[in-house]
Amino acid sequence: MITYKPLSELPLKEVSELWNKAFEGYIVNASMSLDRFIARTVSEGLSLEHSFACYVEGEQAGIVMEGFREFSGKKIAWNGGTAVVPAFRGKRIGSAMMAKNQEINEGLSVEYAYLEAISTNESAIRLYETMNYELMDRLVLLSNEQKLEMTDWSAHSFAVKKGLAIEAGSLSFYNPGEVWQAQLPSLKDGESVVVYDGQVAVGYGLFRRSFDSFGKLTGITLIRCEVAPNRKDKEDIMKATLCEIWQPTLSCKRNAHNIRASNNLLIELLKQLDFNVYMEQVLMVQQLDK
Repeated sequence: MITYKPLSELPLKEVSELWNKAFEGYIVNASMSLDRFIARTVSEGLSLEHSFACYVEGEQAGIVMEGFREFSGKKIAWNGGTAVVPAFRGKRIGSAMMAKNQEINEGLSVEYAYLEAISTNESAIRLYETMNYELMDRLVLLSNEQKLEMTDWSAHSFAVKKGLAIEAGSLSFYNPGEVWQAQLPSLKDGESVVVYDGQVAVGYGLFRRSFDSFGKLTGITLIRCEVAPNRKDKEDIMKATLCEIWQPTLSCKRNAHNIRASNNLLIELLKQLDFNVYMEQVLMVQQLDK
């Protein structure tokens, strides 16, 4: 018999341990400490009340974590992690959990449910397809630890303003998009670069910086790089944005996370800088208001 219990009814330590247990042997290492688990739950806006643990005959069998946001009057959901404990894999527990997840979303009047899956995780992708999730795009993760040569990119006539990530939300062409972790609520510690042509904002980038305990810069992670519609100088705007974000004279690791594969120009520019793809995910959506 399969039963479910909201994670809000369990001790956080038990929830964290179940997460690590369910993701054991996963394609990438998804395990995390209790402190990191709590921090991620908060930063990604995951709902313990509407996420759940799955039990088979009273034994822990899996976990589903879900977050909810509202944009333009539409309620959206994001699957922040679904996994089955190794002993119960291959027994259709994942299907049962996704059906329960859909039931919860429908009860909360969710219109669109999003998730990502590693592109090589074919069994998970097939499961989501049976639940009427459709492929929207592919997301690539890239990295570079080499010195960047961007001298030509810095020779531009645009004005550039740095600020907090949240400030980009006021731009007329800002769109939250479908990538949950690239949305402003997930970027409370994020920064922004806005590029201006005269007084008009024409592009922006969102990014994070990381530092060691002594305040030394250790990494820069690009989250988004967007250009206002109908600009014929899109490449120049992106180059100006990236040059300001990457700070090429500094030595640190640089990453680009969950960049949509359909953003061909951005990916091409990153590859020109010798960024290499180290992971690819699929972005999927389930429409619940049909």
